[in-house]
Amino acid sequence: MEAKEIQVQDASLDETEVFDPEEDEDEVVLGPPSAEESLRYFGVDFDVEGLVRRFERKELIVPRFDPEEPENKGTGYAGFQRDFVWKKRQMDRFIESILLGYPVPGIFLVELKSRQYLVLDGQQRLTTLKAFYKGEVEKAGGGTREFTLEYAAEPFKGRSYNSLEAADQRVLNNALIQATVTLPVGDSGKLAIYTLFERINSGGTQLKDQQIRVAIFPGAATQLVRNLNRDPSWRQLFGPRHRDLRDQELILRYLSLKKVAEEMQSGGIEGSAKYTPPMASFMSGFLAAHEEMPEEDQEREQSEFGSACKLLIAAEGKDALKRNRVINAARADSILTGLTLAIRANPGISAGTVSSALRKLEHDEDYLESTQKSTSHRTSVRKRLDSTLRAFSE
Repeated sequence: MEAKEIQVQDASLDETEVFDPEEDEDEVVLGPPSAEESLRYFGVDFDVEGLVRRFERKELIVPRFDPEEPENKGTGYAGFQRDFVWKKRQMDRFIESILLGYPVPGIFLVELKSRQYLVLDGQQRLTTLKAFYKGEVEKAGGGTREFTLEYAAEPFKGRSYNSLEAADQRVLNNALIQATVTLPVGDSGKLAIYTLFERINSGGTQLKDQQIRVAIFPGAATQLVRNLNRDPSWRQLFGPRHRDLRDQELILRYLSLKKVAEEMQSGGIEGSAKYTPPMASFMSGFLAAHEEMPEEDQEREQSEFGSACKLLIAAEGKDALKRNRVINAARADSILTGLTLAIRANPGISAGTVSSALRKLEHDEDYLESTQKSTSHRTSVRKRLDSTLRAFSE
């Protein structure tokens, strides 16, 4: 099957495209964990007024992408929710549906040890309800204005919560919204939450793998990826920060496969057995296994990564990882892996040596094939890592 380039459009960012052949490949993968074994879940019917009260008391937490967001602290999960994106028409129609007695979609929550609930799905609906009860809606240019139902039929058109008839207020207050509450169980519990999150977001504007990972695996390795993503030389190589965290995902690929390459160096062919496809699950497993990481290891990773990025720029310029503004993910993960391990062995490696190694790779047919087809298969991973390890050490 021909691989396609992943194109991301965002008017606010001039984003780098990431070409990842494995995303279009059919391959045998390990099955997801069983929900029966890894999740405990139950249904609860919340009345709308009660949901709004809980939301205002921060018993319902919507964690944002910003890791410094106060609500993210102490939950065991990092931020993963986008900002509010519903248009006013969507907000009004949702409120009107409840007032007319129509059923509305349920929400998904994760129960925390604090007995608060993390919102997996339902942010737009909950935020709309909170805004309607408060009587304020944000304006596009900033600030707020009165929340009245502009896109609703009579008798609700032009009404705010406070101006609704008392009977209509009671209809809204007492309407029930079903919540599915989940609790992770055992070692695979968080992975099961990740799997559930993927399936919830299988339609509409789908959250990407890395956006889900930062929520489910918030430990030291995830923070290390964030720190490396701030490296000034990496920012030159990749470009502006990516809306879907593809820059962070590339760094995670590199960190994950670097461990494989280290095993290959010390144990030969047996080292490649440490890698198990698919790549997406392998990267998630890396984060799960490194929720704790010694400070000295993190400092070494930052030093090696920064040195490799700076050396790539010195050797080939800021487009060293790109071809026509597109980064091939498999090429990038192998080059970064091979170069950082070469720097570890020879801190004085020159830009000329790096440039020569990159030219050799461009004429290595096995290497080129392993970065274009079946890139997440064991054989391909081993081939491209082996090629870069040899190229940068010669």
